Amino acid sequence: MKYNAIFATSILSILLLAGCAKPENSTQATTATAAIKTLNVGSDLTFPPYEYLQDGVPSGFSVEMMEKIAQVEGGYSTQWVDTRWANLIPGLKSQKFDILFSSMYITKERLEQIDMIPYYKTDIALLVRQDSRVLPQGPNDLCGQVVGAMKGTAFASQVQEISKERCVAQGKAAITLREFETSPQTTQALLARAVNIQYDDAAVMMAAVKSLPEKVKVSSTEQFFPIVGGIGVRKGDTATYQMIESGLNKLKASGDFEKLLNTYGLQAPTDGDIAAVMNK
Repeated sequence: MKYNAIFATSILSILLLAGCAKPENSTQATTATAAIKTLNVGSDLTFPPYEYLQDGVPSGFSVEMMEKIAQVEGGYSTQWVDTRWANLIPGLKSQKFDILFSSMYITKERLEQIDMIPYYKTDIALLVRQDSRVLPQGPNDLCGQVVGAMKGTAFASQVQEISKERCVAQGKAAITLREFETSPQTTQALLARAVNIQYDDAAVMMAAVKSLPEKVKVSSTEQFFPIVGGIGVRKGDTATYQMIESGLNKLKASGDFEKLLNTYGLQAPTDGDIAAVMNK
């Protein structure tokens, strides 16, 4: 009995010591976890030069910019999640992602679903085959043509708007729109003669020319729909919004933001540009 009492007392002492030590270790682990947060970034990584996979590694303007934002802000790392375009906003709303960084144009319809932080300005360009006899310079030249664009994007909506207002309303032939999952797939459709023209972001079309100089060229010379792009944040997620905005402002103050824009041939929106899209 004496042996059993001593044994029980020893076990009780060990448990008490373990119980005292546990909260301290748990607090340390919690602090370490909170200090290194992983930000899940949803992006359609098929859109060079903005965001794409190079040898399986996320690359491009958006990736470099997000990594710089995380670096100057500190306290978190990034995890890029490659997702097709149509699934980006639903994924953000269902908390699959923390933010969207996918060269997403700011539109009234998108602002009704998510919050957006403006950061760059771009326009449209038209891509054709090198041997094409069709050389459209602006929106009015698209009437009666077969045009390819990415599914579920502002590009597709703009083509439909041009067809309705500049073609059909003016007694001209409507545009035949064919939609594809990604920009590279649209370019392949152009090369395969499934479409006559690719309607896409100007920087993306220049990247396509750089990649396929003997096969495609940009024919457009007119302005289409100058637009501001933004980083998507879930509505109500003020903490994440402020964290990203703070990092972006630090990049701007240091001059690194302008350098990065220049590297990729992009431009920053003016205050007027931002007000025009954010107050629609």
